[in-house]
Amino acid sequence: MENLTNQVLALANGKKFFVLRQAVYKGTTYFLSAELTEDEEDFTNNFVFLQKVGDEGLKVKKVTDQSIIEVLAKNIKLD
Repeated sequence: MENLTNQVLALANGKKFFVLRQAVYKGTTYFLSAELTEDEEDFTNNFVFLQKVGDEGLKVKKVTDQSIIEVLAKNIKLD
């Protein structure tokens, strides 16, 4: 999968997230993302980990498993 860092993901619900970091953990791709404001000029205070699901296209879901969130938070470095 191509690296989507610094790209915008537009979700089916209309929300848009800026990908700050991308990582692979146990064969699954994850994105540390910041929700964009409506005008897409800034970040909101909503930072989430998204998980790529499926093999076709780019579909994601919010990571809710606390143990995975902890591993990702410890290992994804922000400059």
